[in-house]
Amino acid sequence: MGVLTNLRDTRLYSTWKIYIKGVPQFFGDTVQRWNHDYKGAQAIFKGPTSIAVRSGIMAGHHMLYARTVSNGFGVITSADDLFKLLRGGLCRDGSNAFENRIKPAVYTYVIAEEDNTFRFSETGAAFFVNFASKHALHSNCAESVVYGGEFHPRPEGGWENFSDCTDDSGVRWELVIDNDSGTYSPNPDMLAKVAQLLEHNFTGINVVALAEDDPELKKSVDACREYALTKRGVKSTELEPHTTEGEETLSDRVSALKKT
Repeated sequence: MGVLTNLRDTRLYSTWKIYIKGVPQFFGDTVQRWNHDYKGAQAIFKGPTSIAVRSGIMAGHHMLYARTVSNGFGVITSADDLFKLLRGGLCRDGSNAFENRIKPAVYTYVIAEEDNTFRFSETGAAFFVNFASKHALHSNCAESVVYGGEFHPRPEGGWENFSDCTDDSGVRWELVIDNDSGTYSPNPDMLAKVAQLLEHNFTGINVVALAEDDPELKKSVDACREYALTKRGVKSTELEPHTTEGEETLSDRVSALKKT
């Protein structure tokens, strides 16, 4: 998807899809259905215009998750394996000095019901522009998911107490995960199950589960983004979906394909 944009950081057009084990063991038949009280979800799943909305989102999903020669494949079993996926980022001068360091970034994720996959991308991913729901784009407009929300990596003690003078191997890393999804509005009481599922799949991982309304979550997210802005040279526009004048977006490409 990087061919659609002139963004400095092509990670903002990257998606990850990991097959995970043990979903029935931890969740049984429990799923999170789309939130009937959420206006954005109503636009996707309810009313005569929803068919067209879903059609666009599903076309975008298939583009993002299509198999190509540039895809990476492998087996992921440990915390180190997972955190390696979260490395990357550019210096203020555009160099790749941080490409082997864990990036302070927030990710949007779903655990899909159809195939028990953990799907995610950076929340600031440019391809979210003009789409009704970030989570629906990842779930392929599924009416229900096992779970969904956002997550971010952080050094133990928080980004506010971290310095790039310390090598990543010199601290213990945590994965902070939440239920922040308006489309599916996951039950916060199930967050502990999400943590247990990730710990079951990625040996040695330390998961911190925080509900979307927990003040500690906002504090941690703010510290993560502040570190990205002040220490890693991330632009504020890269923290949320955005577009620049003349830039072709995923939504534009979908619209063009539908016309043809």
